[in-house]
Amino acid sequence: VYVTGGGGYVGSKLVPALLEAGYRVTVIDLFIYGIETLAAVHNHPNLTLVTGDLRDEALVRRSIQGVQVVIHLACISNDPSFELDPDLGKSINYDAFKILVNAAKDAGVRRFVYASSSSVYGIKEDPNVTEDLERDPLTDYSKYKALCEDYLAPFSSDDFVTLTLRPATVCGWSPRLRLDLTVNILTNFAIN
Repeated sequence: VYVTGGGGYVGSKLVPALLEAGYRVTVIDLFIYGIETLAAVHNHPNLTLVTGDLRDEALVRRSIQGVQVVIHLACISNDPSFELDPDLGKSINYDAFKILVNAAKDAGVRRFVYASSSSVYGIKEDPNVTEDLERDPLTDYSKYKALCEDYLAPFSSDDFVTLTLRPATVCGWSPRLRLDLTVNILTNFAIN
């Protein structure tokens, strides 16, 4: 399993779970918040860590060889961060995505799991937002998430199975804790 952003908020919980389940895992991440997010499994024999940038096509193509499953988590992960540098956000969230999908397909990856976002729905009046509703991305972050979904969809086949997840805002504890998320902010305020 090849996990992009494996040192991030979700990845630092997912990678140990995959290793515990018996998978061999390769993580590609810039580790800008430190390699310590994976300290609990850093020396695991089934873990390969690749410190690098998904925009480096040669690195991605080299490190994805022999992989069966890609779980793509890496991105500029919220609207305010994306707005700080929209060109950087696009290059990471969209341009690098295309590199990754093409490299995965060329390498014979069998399954590609993409962590999109529920923000692709925009703001709805409906009491229940379901997959049947029209997407209406309102920010650059959500627009590029939707564009990635559109880019990935035509690649889906019996030998390249794709899955797009649209999680709502993730919350809870992680070795790469994010205190900028609403539930975490409110919990912190309640405790402190």
